[in-house]
Amino acid sequence: MKTTLRILTAFCLFAFGTYSSQAQLTAGSIAPDFTATDINGTTYHLYDYLDQGKTVVIDVSATWCGPCWSYHNSGALEDLYTQYGPGGTDEMMVFYIEGDAATTLADLNGTGTNTQGNWVAGTPYPIIDNASIANSYAIRYFPTIYMICPDRVVREVGQLPTADMYTAREECSIATQAVDAGITNSMTALNFTPASCTGVTIKCRICNYGTTPLTSATIDLTDGVNVLQTNNWTGSLLTYESALITFTGVSGVPGYNNVTATVSNPNGQADPNIANNSRSQSFLIYSGVGGAAVTEDYTSAVFPPTDWYNINGGNQNAGWSRSAAGFTAAGSAKMDFYNSPSGDVDALILPSVNLSTYDNAIMTFSIAAATYSTSNDNIKIKVSTNCGTTWNPIWNKTGASLATVGSMTSAFTPSSAAQWRSESVNLSNFTGTNRTNVMIKFECLSAGGNNAYIDDINMTLTTGVKTITQAIAFDLFPNPATQRAQVDFSLDKSGDVTMEVIDKMGKLVYSYTESAMSPGMHSFEMNTTDFAKGIYTVNIKSDTGSSQKKLVVE
Repeated sequence: MKTTLRILTAFCLFAFGTYSSQAQLTAGSIAPDFTATDINGTTYHLYDYLDQGKTVVIDVSATWCGPCWSYHNSGALEDLYTQYGPGGTDEMMVFYIEGDAATTLADLNGTGTNTQGNWVAGTPYPIIDNASIANSYAIRYFPTIYMICPDRVVREVGQLPTADMYTAREECSIATQAVDAGITNSMTALNFTPASCTGVTIKCRICNYGTTPLTSATIDLTDGVNVLQTNNWTGSLLTYESALITFTGVSGVPGYNNVTATVSNPNGQADPNIANNSRSQSFLIYSGVGGAAVTEDYTSAVFPPTDWYNINGGNQNAGWSRSAAGFTAAGSAKMDFYNSPSGDVDALILPSVNLSTYDNAIMTFSIAAATYSTSNDNIKIKVSTNCGTTWNPIWNKTGASLATVGSMTSAFTPSSAAQWRSESVNLSNFTGTNRTNVMIKFECLSAGGNNAYIDDINMTLTTGVKTITQAIAFDLFPNPATQRAQVDFSLDKSGDVTMEVIDKMGKLVYSYTESAMSPGMHSFEMNTTDFAKGIYTVNIKSDTGSSQKKLVVE
């Protein structure tokens, strides 16, 4: 079944796209509007179709992409357009968006050099060759199939057959009543999982699902028993327009909490359709005081362990869980990249630690990971000293650099000690006065690859001469490289950064410097087509440290 699923949901990654922690548009985002002309010269405006109450499906593909071609030839979108488009029930609209700027009209017609075949023949819906639309929708792989409801809310639905695609449309609210206020399905996109040691901010969108203007409504935020806050909104929204509502200082008990936003009294009257009136959102209240050094071997069946937090950023059936496989004993924390959709971000947060009386802190752990083909799953370790308001990345590995074994198409489970690797992270930059509540998390960005496992987390805390830490952690991919290579790195503090490439004879063949870079994650990209085949050393240097890795150019 896993193999079949992988085939049906195959996709083509951008060969050299810039790494983005945001990945695809989050389900519940507001779809960017576009006005574009198809290959026949007809102009289309997305929001015009949404204003008419139509649900729009856009297939963002590339002519060279094999999985895109397979889905195109399945006829799923052709049948959807024929049955439910302008020539059918007129409930839906379909667009093909060519997402590669290098594609030519000849490629679309199957006569070019960068194509799987003739995309135009037999395609009844508009074909728009406009890569800027793909960019505005944050496309990371082809094909990406988005469904956009009349209220502008977008979600990725994947390569569904016709019947399932039409069923997915049922999640969209359609204006049929004169007065109808609702809460859009945007809570996750607006909030993700709010977290703080004190109060959090909760956002929602109210939408006019009625056919007449919405001028007032009441929005209550409740915890299931009590009304926490009320917003008596006034304004003017036309059909399918929405407004952002913000509740600040929402408090709760330590751990997970849940609240519900409910709209009522649209235009001062009873709402005839209460089915779309409420949406719920969970949030997290952290402990305000750190504890002792963390030690965890995951031998207990309880997961997450006591005082840990498991933040699922997307697919509730994938993410972090406990596995019976382990390094030194049975048990580990498993990140299910294998079933996690590309773009999902999941986090496993350790209990906070009090480092105020220490000078040095080292965290060690064991990791086992595999890739799926050339997938680039990513894990970062991030640290916060302000109760999760901001996070500083200190460890960052992607794809082959993350993996401890080779690529495999079946779901990876470590079966021997040889498949594990020991890692060490220096936390000494976060020790000393006022560091009473230091938080650490493993944050994962899925590329739809293969599983990773974390085990045997231990911290060593000491006093004395403070360890000099290395300021830059970076990842290098693809490696080997053929045309381009990308360097992702993190800075502890602002400063100038230089990237150098040195050949095996010690000759500097490439150098690039960027000044006054801010703390956080950054990316450099270099063209390797002019490099001779061989092994190079890549140096990343700043005012406070340096790192180097080997790069193979083929």
